[in-house]
Amino acid sequence: MFRRVLVATDLSSAAAHAVRAAAAAAKAAGAKLAVCHVMPNVLPTNMLFPQANNQAIVGDAELERKAGDAVEAHVDEVLGEGADVDVLIQKGDPQVELPRAAEDWGADLLVTGSHGRTGVERILLGSVAEKVVRLAPCSVLVVRSGGRSDVVLGATDLSDPSLPAIRAAAAMAQQRGAALHVMHAVDVEGMVRLEALGGPFGVQPPPRELVQAMHDSARAALDGAIARAGVEATPHLVEGSAAAAIVRTAEELQAGLVVIATHGRTGIARVLLGSVAEKVVRVAPCSVLAVRERAVRVA
Repeated sequence: MFRRVLVATDLSSAAAHAVRAAAAAAKAAGAKLAVCHVMPNVLPTNMLFPQANNQAIVGDAELERKAGDAVEAHVDEVLGEGADVDVLIQKGDPQVELPRAAEDWGADLLVTGSHGRTGVERILLGSVAEKVVRLAPCSVLVVRSGGRSDVVLGATDLSDPSLPAIRAAAAMAQQRGAALHVMHAVDVEGMVRLEALGGPFGVQPPPRELVQAMHDSARAALDGAIARAGVEATPHLVEGSAAAAIVRTAEELQAGLVVIATHGRTGIARVLLGSVAEKVVRVAPCSVLAVRERAVRVA
């Protein structure tokens, strides 16, 4: 499914899980694997004594060499010696440099770890992964412990751009030997609030017949999306806002992986506009694969 897999590591135990997951994905797809480590950019600039800058450059190069050695040792420890892996060393902010490395190396999957914490810590750590998802030029797998490895949940908004995510979910389920579930959220309350903004009657519950018609239409569309994707899956039609419904369904199914499409925005729009995928990455109880439609290649 993917041809070039890039995994980020900070040499921690959480990163080791990401490296293993990336190696498994690369092996299953016959893809090239690279490991990227981002160093802090500590190179000083001395305006009064420019000759000191040359010494700093030499010292920085030595730090980069040592970082490369440390990454190679980390990969040998996690994957075993002799693994065919490229090592990339970047300098700067990981949220910026990881997407840049993915772009430069031509990755179509970027894998990163996330510490399995809860509450505020999980939200803050998730926000880092959220920014990587927002800026990356390719699909992003955020590896987080939790859930059952034999359940994969694909989420769809029933649009054509979400079909690659359903196929990617099917491929991941096959790779894991897992059951595939595909869901769609019907946000009745959201539609009521939207109608209230332009209507004279205020916020009122919609007629029961209308709600039933919405559910029937969405269920038929969900079955159609699964059929168009050419996969077999257990469908789930749930009510609520998309991100909250996806997280809730993942928790109920104890899913080990959530797969969701993220639209391929560019420039300022990609930076400023949030997405359901980013919100799910922030608070999901398990790993999340955010599939960017323009990057994924489905065999």
